[in-house]
Amino acid sequence: MQSLKKIRVVVSLLFFFLLSFLFVDLWNVVPVPVSNVLVSIQLVPSITKTLTLLTATSFGLLFVVLLTLLFGRVYCSSICPLGTLQDLVIRVAGRNRKHRWFRYSGAPVALHYAILAVVAIAFLGGSTLLLNLVEPFSNHGRIFSTLVSPIVVLLNNAVAWLLGQFGTYSLPTLAIRSVVIGVTFLPLAFLAVVVYLSYNYGRLFCNSLCPAGALLAILSRVSLFKIVIDEETCTECKLCEKVCKARCIQADTKRLDFDACVSCFNCIDVCPSVGLKYEALWKNKISPKPAEVDTGRRTFMNAAVTSLLAAVVPGSTSQDTTAASALSFDESRRHPIAPPGAISIEHFSSLCTACHLCVTVCPTQVLYPSLLEYGVAGILQPKMNYAASYCNYDCILCTEICPSGAILPVTAAAKKEIQIGKSVFVKEDCVVVSKKKACAACAEHCPTKAVRMVPYEGNLMIPELNNEICVGCGACEYPCPTEPRRAIYVVANSVHQKAKRPKVERLEEAVDKSKEFPF
Repeated sequence: MQSLKKIRVVVSLLFFFLLSFLFVDLWNVVPVPVSNVLVSIQLVPSITKTLTLLTATSFGLLFVVLLTLLFGRVYCSSICPLGTLQDLVIRVAGRNRKHRWFRYSGAPVALHYAILAVVAIAFLGGSTLLLNLVEPFSNHGRIFSTLVSPIVVLLNNAVAWLLGQFGTYSLPTLAIRSVVIGVTFLPLAFLAVVVYLSYNYGRLFCNSLCPAGALLAILSRVSLFKIVIDEETCTECKLCEKVCKARCIQADTKRLDFDACVSCFNCIDVCPSVGLKYEALWKNKISPKPAEVDTGRRTFMNAAVTSLLAAVVPGSTSQDTTAASALSFDESRRHPIAPPGAISIEHFSSLCTACHLCVTVCPTQVLYPSLLEYGVAGILQPKMNYAASYCNYDCILCTEICPSGAILPVTAAAKKEIQIGKSVFVKEDCVVVSKKKACAACAEHCPTKAVRMVPYEGNLMIPELNNEICVGCGACEYPCPTEPRRAIYVVANSVHQKAKRPKVERLEEAVDKSKEFPF
C-alpha cells in the first residue's frame, strides 16, 4: 500500500514531461505514432475525435473509462498533465509554508456537474468556447506552446550561436514566432488562476471547474477499487485530512467522498495506523455518505452560464466566403482559413479544443492561434496566417497529430487536391502596374502553378490566376511585396473543395543524334 504514491508520482511525472514536450518539440523529434498514442488517452480530445471518426483513438478513450471504473480517478493524478502541474504548485506551496495543511470542505458537486452539463450542451450545439476555456489538456498545451515554447526557441538559438563560435553548426537556429498580446494573455490568465487555486486550495479546479474531472467523478462512483476508512484501526489523528489535496476526507466523521478523490494516495502514505485501505468494492463494508448539494451556487451558476451560452452559440456559425468577387481585401481578413483536413470551418470550429498541437508541429509556422476570427465561440482556435508563412504543399503533420478530430487524417496525395481557399488578384495593387517594376514572387512560389506570368506591357509580365488548380496554400500571398496590403491573397472556402491536379509538362530538348557528344 505504501508504494502506491511512489508509483503514482513516477507515472505522473513521466506523462507530464512527455506530453509537455510535445508542445515544445520544435525539432519534430517525437514520431507522430508516439504522439498519437500519448494524446489518445487524454479524455476530452478522445471523446470529440471518437464522435467524429472511429479510429485507434477510441481505444484510448476506452482505456481511460475502464481505468476509472476499476481504480477511480487515477487519470486525474497520473495521466492529466495539468493535474501534475497543479501537484507541482502544491508541492512548492507546501515547502514555502511550514505546517501547511488542507481541511475538508466537501466538493461543490452541484456546481461541478452543472458546468459539465452546460459545456456538453454548448458543445453539442456547435460551440466549443466553454470547452476550450476549462478543458485541461488543451489549456496545458496552450500554456506550453504559447508561454514556454518562445523560451525554448531563445535557449536553442543561444546554444546554436555558442556552438557556432566553435565551428559546430549541427543545431539549427529556430525562427522566433511573433507574439500576439491577446493570444498570450489568455493562457497566462488561465495559468495564473490555476496556480492561485492550487497554491491555496489544492485540487479545487479539478473538483469544481474541470469537465473531465466531473465526468470521471460520475464514473468513479461505481469504481471496483476504492479508498476506504477502516474505523477499527483509524486513530483519528487527522493526518489523512491534512494531506488530502482534493479536500475530500473528513477525519472527525470518517467520511471520504471518493467521487472527489483524485487517487493521489497521499492519505495512505502518511497514515500511521493503516486506517485507510485501497481495496476492492466487495470488501468495502463502509458506505460513504453522499456529498451535500449546494443549491445556492447551482442556481447562480446555471443562470450565469446559461446567459453566456446564449451569447456565444450564435457566433459559432460561419459565413460563406467562397465568392471572392463579392469580398474586398479587408473583409476577407475577417474570415479565417481552416487547415487541410478540417473539411469546413464549421466542422473545425465545432470540434477544435485549441490544444495547439498543430501549431507546434507546423514546420512553416503558418498555423497561428486566433482571437475572434472564428467568433467568440472559437477563441484561440488555430488559423492559417499567410502574413507569417504559407502551407507546405507536401506536409500533412497537422492532419496526423490532431487529437480531437477537428483536422482529420489525409494522405499526402489527397492533401494536394484539397482546396481550402482561392486566390484573389488585385491588379491595381501589383507593383508591375503601380510601380512599373518586374515581379514574379507569387508565380515562383506557387506549387501548383495556379499563378503564372503573362505579357503585360513591353518586357513586363503580370500574374494570371487559374483557381481550378489553386489549393489556397498562401504561397503566393506570403512573398508578395506590396504594402500595406498584398496584391494577391487567399480567401477561405467555408467548405473545403477539390482542386484539379496541375498538368505536368515535360520539356524535351531535341537532340541531333548525328552529331557526336562534345565531351
